Amino acid sequence: MLIIVATLPLAAVLPVKDYVEGLYSNTVFIGCALLVTGFVLFFSDRLARGHKSARSATLTDAVLVGLAQAVAVVPGVSRSGATISAGMMRGFDRNFAVRFSFLMSLPAVLGANIIALIGAVKSGFDTALLPIYLVGVAVAMVSGLLAISLVKMLADKGKFGRFAYYCWAVGVVALAASFFTRA
Repeated sequence: MLIIVATLPLAAVLPVKDYVEGLYSNTVFIGCALLVTGFVLFFSDRLARGHKSARSATLTDAVLVGLAQAVAVVPGVSRSGATISAGMMRGFDRNFAVRFSFLMSLPAVLGANIIALIGAVKSGFDTALLPIYLVGVAVAMVSGLLAISLVKMLADKGKFGRFAYYCWAVGVVALAASFFTRA
């Protein structure tokens, strides 16, 4: 039930989908979003360890973590970083925050893929490319599973905030690239 409730805020993104997609070419926006994401990761990792589990998490918790997922459709905001941080801010146990984040990604990713598939079919899907698409899906699945293992390990050890340094570095590079390409 919590996963379903946490997925509902994504519906609010559909009316602004085209606007959000336009942000993917705005390097300054992406760089700033990465810097903000880094601060969220850094500070959420320093919170006292929560104790909420699947049994004690509330519908309000699910809605708020779901809102973090909706915000994360913006380029430069990490979906898993936003949802894990939101869970930890709501007092989730770190392992539960990671598990909940990745479980709630399943309907979100499935929905995004259905929307993309509909768009591909409407624009003339080339079935000859299907093997290449399937290889891409397999590689994404394997790398996703490896990433989940890494995130779980770092969150459990209280080192989730290390992702902040990556976000800050990439954010600075994005802003610098934007500055130098304008000159």
